[in-house]
Amino acid sequence: MQTRHGFSTFDISEIESNELYKYFKEFKGLEKYCEFVGCTHIKEPVCGIKKAVEEGKIDKLRYERFCKIYEELRGKVW
Repeated sequence: MQTRHGFSTFDISEIESNELYKYFKEFKGLEKYCEFVGCTHIKEPVCGIKKAVEEGKIDKLRYERFCKIYEELRGKVW
């Protein structure tokens, strides 16, 4: 018998865009290096998460996925 781990779909509609970074384990603790409280980790010039991406500590494709999900969450209609 084969055991499967993970999931095939994931409903993110309950997540607020400004809380999304908390769901990316590799982002943990990096927000303390952001210049602004409430940093979106997208457009701000001084961001701990963006710096980690630039330094190769976070995979660029993973960060791009974060950005895409963030924009989807911002555009959700209630």
